[in-house]
Parts: sequence; C-alpha cells; structure tokens
Amino acid sequence: MKLLKKLIFATCLTFLSAQSFAAVIPGQTDYVENEDGSLTFIFDLVSSDIVGEGMGLSFAYFGLELIVTSQEVVIQDFPANGGLGVDSSADGDNLAFGDVLILAFNEAVTITGISFNGLMGQDGHQEMADGLVLVDGGVLDTANYYEVGSALAVPLSGSTFTIAGATDQFTGYLESLTFFIGEPPQGIPEPGTMFLFAAALLGISGMKVRRRKS
Repeated sequence: MKLLKKLIFATCLTFLSAQSFAAVIPGQTDYVENEDGSLTFIFDLVSSDIVGEGMGLSFAYFGLELIVTSQEVVIQDFPANGGLGVDSSADGDNLAFGDVLILAFNEAVTITGISFNGLMGQDGHQEMADGLVLVDGGVLDTANYYEVGSALAVPLSGSTFTIAGATDQFTGYLESLTFFIGEPPQGIPEPGTMFLFAAALLGISGMKVRRRKS
C-alpha cells in the first residue's frame, strides 16, 4: 500500500511539473487607450528577457487575452527597442526569415496599426527596422512601420494572426499592435477608407481645375 501511495504521489508530481512547464507565461506590456477607442499594446518596455517556454506568452487587458506562440520559443527581449521575437538556434532571439509568431486573441479584434524594431549588430536593438515581413500573408516593408501606431493600409479582422520574416534582410522584433476590440466604432474611418476618400477629393479637385482651363 505504501509503495502504491508513493507511485501515485510521484505520478501527480510528474503531471503537475509537465503542466507547469507547458503553462502560458505572463508577458509584460504597456497599453495605451487611444482617443478613437482603440488599444495599443507595447511589447518593448521590459526590465529583463521573458521566455515563453511551453505554451508561449500571454498579455491581458481586463477580459481580453492575447497569447503569442511560435514554432520555436517566443521571447520578449530586453533592453529597449526590443520586443517579441523567436528564440531559435538558427538566428538568436529575434524575428527573422523562417520565424513565425502566432497571435491568438480570445475574441475578435481589428488590427489597424503595427510597428517593428530592428536589430543592430549581434545583440543590439534600434528603433529603425528594415526589410520585409508577412502579416497574415500580406507583405509589409518594416521601414515604414517603425513608429508605434503606424497605420496599416488595410485593417485586419479576426482572432488569430501570423507574423513572419519574409526575407533574409529583416531581423528584428514586433514592437507594438494597435487594434479595436471587435469592429471599429461607426464614424471612425479605417485607414483604407481615408485613403480612398482623399483620392476621391483629389480627383474632384483635378476635374474643377481642368474645367476652369477649358
């Protein structure tokens, strides 16, 4: 009977250890509540590396939860101008060609902005990024997305998104995400809509100028 109790106890310890290792690790984020009702999660303001062993890193805002995983180990890299990367043996702890970050929210969101930090030297960080990434299959030039809140031309809606290095040129980190929980409120034009509206105004102005000349 004593032997059986010891075996049961050892099995429980093994199970709990496995569950602990596989648990999601809390990440650290500063969040900004923007005037238009959107939120910005900023991932590069950490005091030390946070390694998402097991089931990845989690970030929470009241009832909203974001879990970030990868084919390798997700890491929130320190110091400043770091962010979320993938700790793989091939290229260190940054996001690079062949690395994939999987972002899973517990409810639908609309991502309207994104930004990246770059890698400088072997382990230095810089605010300016360079090179191409794939965000849900669409190609972005990170040189245009280095400021927090940099607007996407076409917002992305859903609950799961992927971010991957598209070329060898890019090595860096996901710095921030700006998004609405659910759909953007009515009356707030999405970036793509604003672009089309501006183009239409320019077209109307051009027509007026041509009419005056004629």
